[in-house]
Amino acid sequence: MRTKRRYFALLAVITLAILGTSIYNMITGGTCTVKMLNNGFGGNEINEDCFTVKLDDPSIAEVTRLRLVNNGNFGKTPEITFKALKSGTASAQVYYHGALGDGQEETETVVGEELRLYVSPMGMITETNTLSFSSWKLIEAEVLGFLLLTFVVMMISFFECMRKGRFSYSMVGFGGVAMYCGFMLLLSLYDIQWMNTFRNFLVNISDTGLAFVILTSPFMILLAAAIAFSNIRLLCCEGFRPQNMLGIGLAAVWMLGVIAIIIFDSRIITGNSSIDRDIAYSLAYVYSFFECMLLSVIVCAFLAVRFKAPFDKQYLLILGCCIRKDGTLTPILKGRADAAIDFERRQFAATGRHAKFVPSGGQGNDEVISESEAIKRYLMEQGYPEEQIVKEDKSVNTFQNIKFSRDRIAEDAGTYEGVKAAFATTNYHVFRGYILSRKNGLDAQGISAKTKWYFYPNAFLREFVGVTFEKKFSICVMVFLILLGYTLGLHLLDIKM
Repeated sequence: MRTKRRYFALLAVITLAILGTSIYNMITGGTCTVKMLNNGFGGNEINEDCFTVKLDDPSIAEVTRLRLVNNGNFGKTPEITFKALKSGTASAQVYYHGALGDGQEETETVVGEELRLYVSPMGMITETNTLSFSSWKLIEAEVLGFLLLTFVVMMISFFECMRKGRFSYSMVGFGGVAMYCGFMLLLSLYDIQWMNTFRNFLVNISDTGLAFVILTSPFMILLAAAIAFSNIRLLCCEGFRPQNMLGIGLAAVWMLGVIAIIIFDSRIITGNSSIDRDIAYSLAYVYSFFECMLLSVIVCAFLAVRFKAPFDKQYLLILGCCIRKDGTLTPILKGRADAAIDFERRQFAATGRHAKFVPSGGQGNDEVISESEAIKRYLMEQGYPEEQIVKEDKSVNTFQNIKFSRDRIAEDAGTYEGVKAAFATTNYHVFRGYILSRKNGLDAQGISAKTKWYFYPNAFLREFVGVTFEKKFSICVMVFLILLGYTLGLHLLDIKM
């Protein structure tokens, strides 16, 4: 509920900012101020009277003020304010009257590029070379403010999920969007002194996607190589299955995408530099976003393993997996059972309250007994009485493990709502346990058991694919907004009035 309120507040702020900017433009849009860049004049004798502005069509706009302002190391430079008279286009040129050096004759010298003015039918005037208009600094601040505000809202939601142990695909989304906005904001502010016109600001923003891909490429190359190597190890140890190829597939897709970005950024493919630029930058933005989502999955999966479930549990689910031919537990399944046993013992020592075990798992075609029966026998060997064990022996996958265990809890306790539960599984599988618990409406937290390292990368990728499909509508909207914002920025950059 709090998260929804934050979203509505963020939407309200954005809406008010847009309305405020529109009203401000309506009030002040009849004038615009242009600073002549990369030109400077020194000397105390330089003043406003040394400059004139000539318009090719004085009926479109007029000069209302010309003053000298500091232009960094360049010295002083003219800053001109134009007022709109009627809709149309006009060109303006600034001239300097005086000597350019000691001993030289006074002359009339052109200052900077020709200014191109456009007055819209609504009376708003814009200098199209620099995209100077009345509210460009306000819009620049709003864009940066939007990135900052979105980053803050997403981070608050992310840390709230982490604090309460609500690991989910939504948490991945919070983290991914926060990373994306945070990186875009930092890259945009990196060279803020250069953003002295709205056009330069748009150029800087449009470069952030490509800059992000370039900056993260060393890390992503190492990650892709590590994931591919772990998949090869996984295939050798666990055999061929499509899901065991996820890492190799992702590494190939990422490498091909980066190569495509580099090739199109060279702007020689289609023979149209504008199209090549659009393809390269669009790919870079989309790749940046999905990189952030992948990193968020890794962070969330790591935090899910590190999270310590409180000692208030009534039921401890033990998620099943394959057993040995003689009906005993495999090392992976024994690790899960031992993790649940260790938690139960520590909880009893801390609170004096026992928890019931819910071993889960049906009987496979090649198994002599059900997985849950094998776990039950192991628990009883460790000294736990049969009445402390609630067996679930119908499930054939993790989703059913949790769903049918939830039903068994409801049979034993009268309801599963409000019941405090935890599930024990191998550490690479903990995040998936949280996801499936939430889908089944069970308030359960994870207890992790150690396993081999090469399972981890594939688990991260599986959850990355999972969040992509689970939140496909939200992700499509996000990608659309990213590309829409970039396209609008390019349209502004390409304006020629």
